[in-house]
Formats: sequence, C-alpha cells, structure tokens
Amino acid sequence: MIGPGLSLRDMAHDRIDLLTRVFALAAVLLPLLVLYSLRHGVIATMVQDMSADPRNRQIQLREVASLDPSFLDGLRADPRVEFVVGTASPIAGTLDFEQAGDGIVPRASALAMASGPGDPLLGAFPPPGRGEVVLTRSLAARLGVRAGDRIELNLLRQPRDGGTDLLELPLTVATVLDRAAWAEDGALLDQSLMWGLEHWQDFNAVPAFGWPGRTDGPPFVLRNFRLYARDMPALRGLLADLEDGGLHVAADRLGDYERVLALDRALGLVFLVVAGSTAAGLMVSLSATLWAGVLRKRRTLSLLRLHGLPAGQAMLFPVIQATGVAVMGWALAVMLYGLVSVLLNLALRDRLAAGGQASLLTVWHLLAALGLTLALALAASALAAWRVTRIEPGEGLHDP
Repeated sequence: MIGPGLSLRDMAHDRIDLLTRVFALAAVLLPLLVLYSLRHGVIATMVQDMSADPRNRQIQLREVASLDPSFLDGLRADPRVEFVVGTASPIAGTLDFEQAGDGIVPRASALAMASGPGDPLLGAFPPPGRGEVVLTRSLAARLGVRAGDRIELNLLRQPRDGGTDLLELPLTVATVLDRAAWAEDGALLDQSLMWGLEHWQDFNAVPAFGWPGRTDGPPFVLRNFRLYARDMPALRGLLADLEDGGLHVAADRLGDYERVLALDRALGLVFLVVAGSTAAGLMVSLSATLWAGVLRKRRTLSLLRLHGLPAGQAMLFPVIQATGVAVMGWALAVMLYGLVSVLLNLALRDRLAAGGQASLLTVWHLLAALGLTLALALAASALAAWRVTRIEPGEGLHDP
C-alpha cells in the first residue's frame, strides 16, 4: 500500500509539527498517569498493610455453636480461607505456665490457643508439636525462658465429688514469637494437645495422652473456631457466606477495609471526572489539528488522487498520523512517569510500610492507557479522514 508509506514519510518530513503534537499529548497523559498511580499505589499499599496483619483478617464466632469436623474441613478447602482451627471451649482459654525447675520459679497465666500448619501467627515458624509450645515474647520474658527451654503447663479440674485433679504437663519452648505477630501474653499449642486439655478439663479421659477421667461422657464437640481469611478482599465474601449459613460471626476490622474501599471509590470518581474532561479537550484539540493539516495539504492530496491514489488509502493519512502521535506521546509519557514515580516513592518512603509504594502502575495499566490513547486518537482522526474523502482528484490544479 502506497498511502501508509507516504503518510509516514510526510510525518518524518514535518518533524517540528510532529514533535509539537507528541509533546502536547505527553504533557496531557503524564499527569493522568501520575494521578492514577497515586490512587492505585496508596490504596494497594493500604490493603496490603491491612492484609499483612492477620488480626485484620480474623473472623470470630459470636455465639456458641455445634461445629461438625466436616464443616471445618470444608472451610480449609475454601481458597478464601488461610487458616482455621476448631476448639471445644466456647471462649478463649487461659492456662497457667511456669518455668521448669524446683523451688520458687516464675509463673504466669496466659491465653492459650490451638495451632497448626499455616497459622498466620506463626509466620515462617513451624507449628508446635504435641510436646511443644510457642510463646509470645512478652510471656517468654515473664517466665524467663527462650526457645529450647522447658516449662510446665498446669491445669486444674474440680470433680463434683470433691477434691482437685492437677495436670502437670512438661513442654519445650519451640519458638518465641515477635511482638509484631502477637504483642500480648499468649501461647500456641498443638491442636490435638489443646483438644485433649479441653476434653480432660470436662472430666473426660484422654487415652491418647494417658490422662484419666470418665469414659461415658458426652462426645467431643467443637463449639468455636479461630478463622483467618486469606486477604482483605476475601474477608467480606467469606463473612457473608458464614452468616448465610446461620452462624453469628463478625470481623472487627472489616469496617476499616470498607472505609478504604470508600476512599478508593471517591478517588476513582475524581479521576474519572479529570480524565474525562481532559480526554474531551484532547480529542477536540487533536481533531482540529488533524483537520487543519488536511486543509493545509489539500493540494498535495488532490494531486496524489489524480495520480491514482485510491480514496481509501488517502483517508489513512490523518489516521496513521494520529496513531503515530498517540504511540509516541504515550511512550514519552510512560518514560517521564517512570522518573516521576521513582522520585515520589523515594520522597514518601519514610511514610510507607516496608515494600509499600505511593506511586504504582502495572504493565496492564500502561497497556490500557495505550489502548485508550489509540482509541481517542482514532476517534479524533475520523473527521479529518472524512474530509480527505471529499477532496476531488485534480482539485489542487486550480489552486494558485
């Protein structure tokens, strides 16, 4: 095809006009890229920070329920669930711990919870075994122990016939959690061990651990759980499904996430207003420029038509030029955005969490910007292309 080649050579020949259009387009696109990157970067960083704290993703059961083990297995298979473990106690249990040894030793009471593989409170640490315990840093400091030391867990039960049963269980401190994971006094135990302690405290025998008790008691029933969604976006849907299933559940931090989404919607509306008005102005400006270019080169185009250039190829002149301006203007805007983004992230790094970015665009965002820019340029060239088709062959012979 002759038309596209002639159009490209015409663009190269009229370099000053081309560069003017490219710089003008880049000057319009750059603020839009920066504005959207700030919206996406700030919101993404806020959601990432919220998802990083497992307490924000926790769903709590607000009333006593009877949970079948198969129900928990179904939750574990749900891709929205990061971790779930059941417990027989309707409320969190407090256990007594003391440093192993004779004489007067440090003692402390702390919240104890069942744990297992994938527990977000553990981070990269492995879950405790049946003879192990994971302590928070504050509890470890109160007991004066560290990883590898021995402690004792003491649990009392008082049968109705009088007397007191004392269970003294030696444990090895497997890991001491960082304060960022769990700041209060607390301990994590193996799930089977925690279930055994709860079963024993209800006066039942626990043959797996050799603990005596009644053997004709009620069956072991799970009445609560500790559940974490995989991330904040999964939290809402998971909470709604559990409520639809008849459970009285709540997520205390969901309101914070809802406020982030409201902020995202507000920023999105502002961006749409700014981008829409800018796009309208750009389209009118580019369309007028292309129209003027056609009028300026009307004589040349008519002579080309006279020499056999089809009307379909002639109308490609403004289309190809608009496409070239769009691609080059977008490329220049992306390069400038890369520089601005680095400067913004460096300037704001002290106010962001580790790994957070105030200005962030993905490859898909940039490709979407290219697609929208091309669509806008093609729409702007439509009027000029139509004007080219109205130029008659030989029309330029009558011009002075």
